[in-house]
Amino acid sequence: MLCDVTEAAWYLGYASPASLYRLLKAGLLDNYVEMHQGQVLLRMGSKGKSPTLAKKVRSLVNFRGGHELFMFDPKEEESLQKIRARHYEKSSKNIS
Repeated sequence: MLCDVTEAAWYLGYASPASLYRLLKAGLLDNYVEMHQGQVLLRMGSKGKSPTLAKKVRSLVNFRGGHELFMFDPKEEESLQKIRARHYEKSSKNIS
């Protein structure tokens, strides 16, 4: 599953994509980046023996206080429910 940076941040439970942009700028997520028509997309799932994006970010970022990173994995039911909720949220905004 590929997501733009803002959407990936939402799935991981971040309030903004700033942390992901910092990791991208540092080149720490290069293995997860795919370009599509000039747009940066992040691969959320694992590929081969590499961990999911959530596991990689968790290993790179120091967590403080009450922020809990959602361990998003497109193969797990809880993550699929989050995808459905995001889709419903986007579609309901388009109707209004």
